[in-house]
Amino acid sequence: MKKKILVIDDNTGVLFAIQKALDLKDYDVHVSETFVGVDGVEKVAPDLIYLDISLVGKDGREVAQELKGDERTKHIPIVILTAYPNANELAKEARADDYLSKPFELADLWEMTAKHTA
Repeated sequence: MKKKILVIDDNTGVLFAIQKALDLKDYDVHVSETFVGVDGVEKVAPDLIYLDISLVGKDGREVAQELKGDERTKHIPIVILTAYPNANELAKEARADDYLSKPFELADLWEMTAKHTA
């Protein structure tokens, strides 16, 4: 069965690039420009979440903390997407499992995805 990946980023170009890249590796990719709430994430039931740190109207750190604080979603690995130079600190603040710096290489995206869905 395909691993399910949820990508939350308000940049449609990033969403498109990640979706196409992960499609090549046969992942089931779901994308969203906004955080759809814990209920929405639970419905998708992803094996991994890529989450932009700077969403319009909502801080990605708050979203990650909300997901990690809920019994239904706390087990889902979250990888923070950010162009900020202090990505490691931001990921820790967010209680995320990892981070991927933008811009990223496809090989890094594939490696990160495989690492958290194994």
